Amino acid sequence: MASDTGNRLKWPLIVAAILVVVRIVLERLGAPDSINNLLGVAWLHFLVPFYLAYRIQAFGSDRPYRALFKDLFLYSLYTRLMVLVTYWMAYLWQWQSPRFLIARGGNVGEGIGPFEGYLLIPGRNLVVWIVMATVAGLVLGSLLLLIKGRGQKTAGADAG
Repeated sequence: MASDTGNRLKWPLIVAAILVVVRIVLERLGAPDSINNLLGVAWLHFLVPFYLAYRIQAFGSDRPYRALFKDLFLYSLYTRLMVLVTYWMAYLWQWQSPRFLIARGGNVGEGIGPFEGYLLIPGRNLVVWIVMATVAGLVLGSLLLLIKGRGQKTAGADAG
């Protein structure tokens, strides 16, 4: 089961890592917020649940909803840890990209000390995003599992 999870998560995590790096580069080069926001990993939290549910359904699982939860939790954890590192770098070098500014809930700005800049704000974001992404992903992915599961039961009943 663990190797199945690793196989399912491989490509989504590679795409997320690429997006994290590309976004940092574009932010540092001064790209507009509209472009930077399109390249965030947040969008993947709405797409990856469908991919994972499809893969779980296609290759079978004794407990598809448990597998989906595990995959989504691990995917959210790993992607948010990648983003957490960017917040640490932003605090260290005081990057002025809008997502890092205190006015937008970030960790860079006047009056932010090391505890808040390195631990409190990035940690809060990590926990909130893991919970939100896992719950939203479970809803979205479960819909696909439910629909695909009903389709297979109907096809099986028609054949028998």
